[in-house]
Amino acid sequence: MAYKRQTKEEKERMRRRRRRQLLGGVLCLLIVFGAASVVASVGRVIGSLFDDSEERAQYEKLLAPLVMLDPVPFDSLETADQNLLLQAAIWEAIYNEDIADETKYERDESGALIMPAVDVDKNGALLFGPDYTLEHHSFEADGMQFVYDEERSGYIIPITGTTSAYTPKVVRIKTSVKEKRVTVGYVAPPTGFSLDGTLSTEQGDPAFYYDYIFTRQGDGYYLTAITTSDTKPANSASSSAAQAPAVIEEADNQAQLQEQADSIAAAQAETSSEAA
Repeated sequence: MAYKRQTKEEKERMRRRRRRQLLGGVLCLLIVFGAASVVASVGRVIGSLFDDSEERAQYEKLLAPLVMLDPVPFDSLETADQNLLLQAAIWEAIYNEDIADETKYERDESGALIMPAVDVDKNGALLFGPDYTLEHHSFEADGMQFVYDEERSGYIIPITGTTSAYTPKVVRIKTSVKEKRVTVGYVAPPTGFSLDGTLSTEQGDPAFYYDYIFTRQGDGYYLTAITTSDTKPANSASSSAAQAPAVIEEADNQAQLQEQADSIAAAQAETSSEAA
């Protein structure tokens, strides 16, 4: 059988066909990779819509000074304990401002920091909104004196610490056009000792929950009420812990330390008598 030689035109058609096949294969691969990329992008977008972990972290930071004070629920800012709201604004300022900067804040003769009322107002507005007015005055709370110096227009912050009864854990945020309902778990500080005798730093589950109601004002949402939440503790032990702040009292610590010291002293005395 005689071999039929291809003509120049047939060879050209063959080359064009191969180029089209190669181009088609490349396009198919691009379409597949493009579709996969689109699906992955859509997945990331959908995931970001349901992932509010960043917003929950922001509310935990914002509410930490107020949750620390363990406020009683209230229906409006007007019915709330005004000294407690003022104290929360002061602690917001202490937490958010750079109080370690010696050049930023004035100090009194004893070295106590003087927090300007304007900074208290600024940080209070983060919680309660720009329309709420704090009335500045001296007051006492939790055994601490907050003295308002009218001449300096600032609060003399006591040179002492405060023990937080609870820290916030935001578990849910429900957002509507008019409000945000932020469900906050109250986590008590560690109170037990580990097996090696050191104080445990492991935090447990929330002892109880409150809903913090943030109402829309202008472009933002601001706290207007606190109410008992429908969310309940995981177990009854946590629920019973909600009846009183789970704080390690200094007297209990002193008693434990004294007991340990007495035990050591007794052991040393016994050793000395045996040696004699």
